[in-house]
Amino acid sequence: MNAPEIRGRIVRLGPWHHDVEVVPGIRTGEPAPPGAYPPELGTPSVITPERGLAWLVREIYPGGLAGRSFLDCACNAGGYLFAATRLGAGRCFGFDVRKHWIDQARFLAEYLPSENIEFATLDLASLPGLNLGTFDVTLFNGIFYHLPDPIAGLRIAADHTRELLVVNTAALDGPGDSLVVNRESETLVMSGVHGLAWLPTSDRVVRDILGWCGFPHTRVRFEMKTEAYHRRIEIVAAREKETFLRYDAWRAQREPQRRPGWVRRVRQLIRR
Repeated sequence: MNAPEIRGRIVRLGPWHHDVEVVPGIRTGEPAPPGAYPPELGTPSVITPERGLAWLVREIYPGGLAGRSFLDCACNAGGYLFAATRLGAGRCFGFDVRKHWIDQARFLAEYLPSENIEFATLDLASLPGLNLGTFDVTLFNGIFYHLPDPIAGLRIAADHTRELLVVNTAALDGPGDSLVVNRESETLVMSGVHGLAWLPTSDRVVRDILGWCGFPHTRVRFEMKTEAYHRRIEIVAAREKETFLRYDAWRAQREPQRRPGWVRRVRQLIRR
């Protein structure tokens, strides 16, 4: 297909959340023509998965993924799976409950190396029925806070994971450590499909659930303010503490270079 035809397919498959280079010079994150999509689908933010996964090699696996199997729960357009393949991953499986995203992933697979990647339109609760076995690394990104039962959902992901589980979730400012009910749109492509969902009020909520799921060793990679909810938290969890030897050493090396928390808060106040 020539460039205009590829761009036409990208627009027809939109809106997009993952910005991926399809062929040199053509990306899925390019702005769509005005009025290309009905308003009830919403306007997703655009992220670059390849950048978002680079930390995994920098902080935990300096030799690359080295054939490790990779599971992506709620994989969207599959951007993290294509990035994992480039980082040396072996068997990869990604699923999403919305066919909208899986159609995008299969389109990208026509152009990007994907021999080791399999996609499925699937609800998380149906994953155990596929009998896929376990994966070395699991990405649980942007799904925890869309589930009607996030504890059971995280347990399913944990049961499919041997080594490392990455949880990235929105969070709500609130007292204590709890899950707060959240009603979601069922038409916005960036929402869940169940209507009922829950937001954690702290990283401790998610870490306690991970410990119950058999992942007692956890690290909070980051916690930052956002506009859509209140905060975004990313937690990495391992079954064995040795998994974090490289990570802890890397963080300790960087720690002296980081400004004290009060300095960051003052700078934020000044900008505000």
